[in-house]
Amino acid sequence: MTQTQKKILIIDDDKDYGDALRIVLENQGYNVKHALNIADGRSLIDTDTPDLIILDVMMDKHTDGFDLCSNLKNDKECRLIPILMVTAVTEKTGFKFSPQTDGEYLQADDYVSKPVPVAELLSRVNKLINSRKEC
Repeated sequence: MTQTQKKILIIDDDKDYGDALRIVLENQGYNVKHALNIADGRSLIDTDTPDLIILDVMMDKHTDGFDLCSNLKNDKECRLIPILMVTAVTEKTGFKFSPQTDGEYLQADDYVSKPVPVAELLSRVNKLINSRKEC
């Protein structure tokens, strides 16, 4: 058998989007879990550390994704887990965010706006997982 199956955690309150994303990623051989809120996502991170987190920005609060991302990147146990933010925040609010210009607040390793083409999403996921540094 090949290497251990890589684990991806999706944290997104849109159940249908998360389910569709899970199916796409599982078809690529990933082990995928989906949390519908920040609390459940954090619990899964703490009990079964993923190799990558795909994180929505706006959930219960408009800043949920930013808050969790910042908490994880400042947590010595979690800071090396790559985070890909996938969000419609720009479309819904008009605010534009970028890791290059908003790095202090947006500490995600990569960022893409919804809707994202499947090929682009998979390219970003593969790049982040393959670049992950071990703790």
